[in-house]
Amino acid sequence: MNKVFTFISMCLFAVLSLAQQNPCLDIKTIRTVKVPWDPTKPKSATFDYRFKYELVNPLSPTVVILPGGPGQTSIVPPTQWPLGAVPANYNKIYIDPRSQGCNYAIESSVLAKYLKTEFVVNDIFLALKSIDLKNYIIYGASYGTIVATQLAKKIETEKFELPMALVLEGAVGKKYDNFDSYFYFFQYEWDTTFKQLPPRWKTYFQAGKNESAFSKSQWASLISSDMIIGDVPEAPVSGNYLFFHLRLLELYFAKKITPKEQPYLPVLFSKLKDAQFPNLLFRMIGCGEIWGDWYYGRSLENGRLVKTGKNVCEGIEYSNPYDAAKFQVSKDIPIYYFQGTNDPATPLNTALYHFAVQQKTNRQFFTVANAAHAPLSGSLRKCADGIWDSIYAQRTLGREFASCPRQTVITSKEAN
Repeated sequence: MNKVFTFISMCLFAVLSLAQQNPCLDIKTIRTVKVPWDPTKPKSATFDYRFKYELVNPLSPTVVILPGGPGQTSIVPPTQWPLGAVPANYNKIYIDPRSQGCNYAIESSVLAKYLKTEFVVNDIFLALKSIDLKNYIIYGASYGTIVATQLAKKIETEKFELPMALVLEGAVGKKYDNFDSYFYFFQYEWDTTFKQLPPRWKTYFQAGKNESAFSKSQWASLISSDMIIGDVPEAPVSGNYLFFHLRLLELYFAKKITPKEQPYLPVLFSKLKDAQFPNLLFRMIGCGEIWGDWYYGRSLENGRLVKTGKNVCEGIEYSNPYDAAKFQVSKDIPIYYFQGTNDPATPLNTALYHFAVQQKTNRQFFTVANAAHAPLSGSLRKCADGIWDSIYAQRTLGREFASCPRQTVITSKEAN
């Protein structure tokens, strides 16, 4: 009997140890629901869809966190700061889209036909339905705003419990004409940033001569990534994230890095790498619904940011271009938008389009000075608790920004 007990204890210890190493196996938070590969077919094959339900307090609201990409994950987030800066005392549901993260699937031509936003949304809906979720808010960042908008519409159509609010950070309003119309804003923001660089770095980026061994494409990857993060108002960054990294590199080149700066080097060097070929989910949804074509390579030419490589969308039809106007959110779901003035990935015009076409419900649009792609997660995160509490209470926001480190312009519209 003792041997059996010892064996069971060892097995349980092994499972718990594995779960600590692999968050997809965390028995305390990971939930599973069977979902169809193709929800448009009644007899479709199914798979076990995993999501993370972090229950802190049953009396607190739950925030459903929808990451960007397409293809980013939130169970194991790719970013340094938690998406949305959701208060610690709120419950959270983290989502990994089909084929990625905890819902990984081997890429193939068969898988490709199942990678659509419509199907991603259905997976999430069935996940929420499986736990009979109530008292919740839907939050989406970047591509996650597309998912959030369509999810809110599906929830209304299916007559499921409506969310108390929709929170959109870096909202996508509609498809782009092509990749160049998207990449233009990266070039514009870099041209603006370039003018503010110290003379030493201007000379380097124009001439390509420095004591580093990094290539122009690696520098372009760092620049593109840091421009998406943009402004971080608190120490040690205290401003533009790229400028912080360049100051760090100055110390590194001079061999003057101290133990205080050392922890920031791994993130910096992880960004100084050539861009990777995008995954299948990104290509199928990005090419078919958002951009139409996509060039993942980046480089510098005479200091200017340029695209490189071939179009990864060749052979993928631009068949279902997204338009938020097609998914009118219910009058009972207020929308809160957070937009950075210097966002290169989802510029102000596309977010304002979403704001303009959602005419059924009350909505507020918050434009954050100097911020980039995720102002709530970044520039406003130190004052985010009060913002979230007011959203949960469905109040008109305003006074909550008084303690924030960055000026925020507020635009409000009631339902038409």
